Amino acid sequence: MDAIIRYTRKVPIWKMILGLAAIFVGLLGIISLVYLAVVPLLFGMMMLKTEGSEIDLESKTYRKTNSILGYRIGKWQTLQNPDYISVFNTTEDITVRALTAETTNTFPIIVLNIFYDRNKKITIYKTEDIKNAFDVASHIADALSIDLLDATVKNDYKWVDKDILREKGDIIYTD
Repeated sequence: MDAIIRYTRKVPIWKMILGLAAIFVGLLGIISLVYLAVVPLLFGMMMLKTEGSEIDLESKTYRKTNSILGYRIGKWQTLQNPDYISVFNTTEDITVRALTAETTNTFPIIVLNIFYDRNKKITIYKTEDIKNAFDVASHIADALSIDLLDATVKNDYKWVDKDILREKGDIIYTD
């Protein structure tokens, strides 16, 4: 049995198609000895890049990863006695710049944080789907034997019954 839990954000299909097309154009350009072909090659890699995390249960370590086409890089760090995992509702800003203009778009996102030493946290996963967030949080909470906190409603934090969530898929609170 693999003792490493891996979660990686999925790349949307449109980004995958655009990224692979850009890499193909870049490789054709490099074969043709056009030095500017590096631009679509790098653009394609940036389109295919995704974030994630891995937790090694045997050595009690974790790492935040950047992944391109399944190849993951990241530095392993010690997981300091985790207390609980939190499912948290927030927003993510994406800034787009052109030569003369700039715009920032805000998107809702759900973040999973592992808390340790009372108030220190590690962001372990991000998603846009609430069901996916609770499934991942339940899996991590069970693997690390820690509690699960629903913090999706501002100033209304509730502990989730992990057993019912795992068995029935329903979010029932223990408070």
